[in-house]
Amino acid sequence: MDKELFEFIGERKSGKPAKLGIPMVGQNSSYAGLYLLSGPTKSPGMETKVNMCTELNLTAAPGIASALYYSLVFQLPKWGYSLAKVEEWIEVSPTHTEYYQRTMAQKRELEGIIKQSMASTAALVSDYELAKHDLRKYQEILGYFEKKDEHTLRAMFIDQVDIHTDVQGQAPVALRSIAPRWPTIVADFMRISDEDIDPENISKKLTVSKAEGVVLATKNRLYVEWKKMFGQAAKERYGTIKGMVEARKNSVEEYREWLKPYITKFKLMKTGHETASGRSASLSSFADVTGQKTFSNNIRIWAWKAFTAEEFHKPGMEKVGEFIIDPYDDYVKENFIFNNKTGLAKIYPWLLNKVPPKEFVAGKIECEADLMVSKIKKGWEAGNNGLDPNQLYYIFFDIDVFRVGSSLAIGELEDITFTIKTYMMSQNIMLVKMLEMKCREMELEHYIDEMLGVRSEERNISDLVKEEFPGLFGEKPKKLTPLQELAKDWGKTVKEFAGMFAPLGKISMSQEKKGFFFKSGPYERELKERLSKQYFTPAGEKYGTVVGFIKGKMGVG
Repeated sequence: MDKELFEFIGERKSGKPAKLGIPMVGQNSSYAGLYLLSGPTKSPGMETKVNMCTELNLTAAPGIASALYYSLVFQLPKWGYSLAKVEEWIEVSPTHTEYYQRTMAQKRELEGIIKQSMASTAALVSDYELAKHDLRKYQEILGYFEKKDEHTLRAMFIDQVDIHTDVQGQAPVALRSIAPRWPTIVADFMRISDEDIDPENISKKLTVSKAEGVVLATKNRLYVEWKKMFGQAAKERYGTIKGMVEARKNSVEEYREWLKPYITKFKLMKTGHETASGRSASLSSFADVTGQKTFSNNIRIWAWKAFTAEEFHKPGMEKVGEFIIDPYDDYVKENFIFNNKTGLAKIYPWLLNKVPPKEFVAGKIECEADLMVSKIKKGWEAGNNGLDPNQLYYIFFDIDVFRVGSSLAIGELEDITFTIKTYMMSQNIMLVKMLEMKCREMELEHYIDEMLGVRSEERNISDLVKEEFPGLFGEKPKKLTPLQELAKDWGKTVKEFAGMFAPLGKISMSQEKKGFFFKSGPYERELKERLSKQYFTPAGEKYGTVVGFIKGKMGVG
């Protein structure tokens, strides 16, 4: 999608504004132990702190570079890694006629299908909304009959039925028209019941003239007959419209599902000039020469795998489907998810939206982020996507693939560059990356809903108004916890202090027996000793395996 990625950034320094992203954890970081993230932050050639970043390049005949890419992505799952493509774009110069026409023709064909289908969908949605309006109207009318609301039904008869008995050029006979002669006739009609059809009885009951009694008796007979016929017709009409609404609704859903693959394919077929990174690469690319037959393609993939520290004496461990430590901790929520300045909420503001009442669970699921994380954790506990609830750490590869091709008079060539960055991270940071990938999927769903004119799951305006003016809607403002009140009064210092030590309360005695000691946070923090020897060294070996595989395919020793 078009949203920027939530990148890994250098370690935060005090006194400087916080940047968007997840900072690395150094030896003396104030957040060491709250999470673990270590890896390169600069480009190859400039990165000097770690040896887990490299750039590999190959220029060969057409097809060889592409085959190298597929060799890598097919090999990584065999080593136990899970993969996800997070970005891609392609740019073809118009002089590369065959490739350009083939690429653009496919995009134009998709565009034509989408435009034609969306016109039909728009008409269908319009019919659906009109049918729903009629359904609400008849639902309201049947409610009057069900509650035997005689006052409303008689008013409806006077305003919508009896008023049309007046004929132009003839004496008025409608109740509202003859009111000047009998000023109380409308009120008198509202006071009688269905059984009042005798003029004499009406005259005595209401103490009115016999002439008015005759008019009221006549109108009452007409009303009773109308109510009988209209009540039956309303029920039949409601059933018919109800069926139409369901049919229209199903049709809209069918159109939506049918169009979704086309819109998805069209959206993902991004040319380089549609993205900031693609425009930048195109301007600075030495290979993209005006007048030459060239193409460029950029792909970015993530690969991850659970990592177990190599201990000298490994204790026996029974694998269970529960987290040793909950990765959705307070520090991660406050700093990397809910924070609308430096967290995912800045990129995806709808993460803070309230969930529907049927999904709401106080203290657990209150916003979209909570709901999405709960679904991710269920899959995590089931062992999906290469995630293991029994492992606290993961090795994470960020692989950027840039492919360039050119057709020259002397022949064709293809160039491919792999930029490989390797990170070691704790499970709570892995959760943030899983949530980010889920957010990108949701962005596509929101885009499709907007294209089709279907109301998305985001909050509507009334919800926002209720939040801004809760008193007008009888809603009480949220009550802050004592810790939140303290943080609010004492400012950022107290807030950060609470965030640093919040995870300590979640470490049970059973966890302490498994090797966790009293410290700020449940994750490893000894960078120079334990982390460098038992985590980074084995991770570097896995990095070397991937790099060595690519070099081997390139024919480099």
